[in-house]
Amino acid sequence: MELKKSTQKRNQLLSAALDVFSVYGFNGASLDEIAQLAHMHKSNIFYYYENKEALYVEVLMSVLQKWIEPLQLFESGLAPEEILTQYITQKIEFSRTNPKASKLFALEIIQGAPYIQTVLKGSIKKHVKRKLKVLQQWQAEGKMAAHIDPELFVLNLWSITQSYADFDAQFAAILGKTLRNRSFHQRAIQHTVAMLLHGSLTSPPVQE
Repeated sequence: MELKKSTQKRNQLLSAALDVFSVYGFNGASLDEIAQLAHMHKSNIFYYYENKEALYVEVLMSVLQKWIEPLQLFESGLAPEEILTQYITQKIEFSRTNPKASKLFALEIIQGAPYIQTVLKGSIKKHVKRKLKVLQQWQAEGKMAAHIDPELFVLNLWSITQSYADFDAQFAAILGKTLRNRSFHQRAIQHTVAMLLHGSLTSPPVQE
């Protein structure tokens, strides 16, 4: 019972930390505000984390883990059109349901990734390289256009799908819509799939 309660408190703290860090970044975030939002005393934070940096890194790593999960599709054995369609759909859905997580990651990257640089250059880079082999195999089999750069294609997939969360204010101001609008959510998926698949694959994408 105590363990369950402790886990709930920790998750409550991580959720509050995400809310605050995603708005103010690491330097601007206040542990007092995080504690207040988590409905706990500031001193209780140090029961779970050594300092503010440890809490921030934990939140970032949690975001990263969820963010790269869709890459598992690139070893599923499905056809390229299906894999890319599912990947784009999942990433845009993540932007819709976890906009704060996406914005937090963007803030960290804009600052030069000071707290996750080692992870990006280490385990994340290795993970991505393994997935790139799938795209390279598609090219070898004639399923992906030879002019496509697999490395840049993956990074473009990331940035395009996350832009709906990171720049939602821009979409709202210019188009009057964000992913919170159901029809725009579907429109974003259909457009992104059509744009990326038609330009990269050598056969027409699967029609929904």
